[in-house]
Amino acid sequence: MDLKIGGKTAVVTGAGNGIGRAVAVRLADEGASVVVADIRGSDARRTADEISDRGGTALSVEADGTREADVDVMVAAALQSFESLDILVNNVGGGFGSSPVVKQPVDEWDRTIEINLKSTFLACHAAAPHMIGHKQGRIINISSISGKVGEALVGAYSASKFGVIGLTQVLAKELGRYSITVNAVCPGYVWTPGWEQLASWLKERYTSMAGRTIEEIFDKRAGPSTALGRPQTVEDVASLVAYLASEDARNITGQAINVDGGAVMC
Repeated sequence: MDLKIGGKTAVVTGAGNGIGRAVAVRLADEGASVVVADIRGSDARRTADEISDRGGTALSVEADGTREADVDVMVAAALQSFESLDILVNNVGGGFGSSPVVKQPVDEWDRTIEINLKSTFLACHAAAPHMIGHKQGRIINISSISGKVGEALVGAYSASKFGVIGLTQVLAKELGRYSITVNAVCPGYVWTPGWEQLASWLKERYTSMAGRTIEEIFDKRAGPSTALGRPQTVEDVASLVAYLASEDARNITGQAINVDGGAVMC
């Protein structure tokens, strides 16, 4: 299928690893020029080099998605190098700590809200005016199934991901008149650095998991939780992002679409 994004410029945040890397590579494979942004410059360069090795076009930018100045530099780099900004994928995210809300340190709460929700706001705030000027654009925000159904012990993470979906809906209504679509993608059980950290925490916390590898802990959690009985991959998420970035999805906006094997059906 030709997704018709050749000649477009995409900015992907948190693109050094995991879902962000897969999204950046997939968009480049579909013909987009990709700005690969990550707080770790070496990771961003590695993804950009991978794209170049596959025959694509990419520029790496070291940027902290929670810092307005860094986000402004990221957007400026896209405009200077490729003269447009057509697709924005907000993938920066993570969580800090795992505890009941009443016991969660305030600094952990603030950092989680900042990395998931503030980063999405800042990137949209910087990029959307350029899309408005051209009366076209695609914004795809990476949320989570934890943004659909609250999950105990990760209150800040769930709250921030709910917030990403809310912001997505608001922006879809505000930007629709400019032919800009705004959607959220909600991954389920995808093996990422964040899930690796959570599996390690579960292994340390629960003696029943002491003899298992972190991969086994992940598989045991993912399999029974999904209708399909299996975890998802970063490529699964990237495929949906690529579709939402394409002309074929021009009439889809304000949606939060799950890629979760049927774990959450809403």
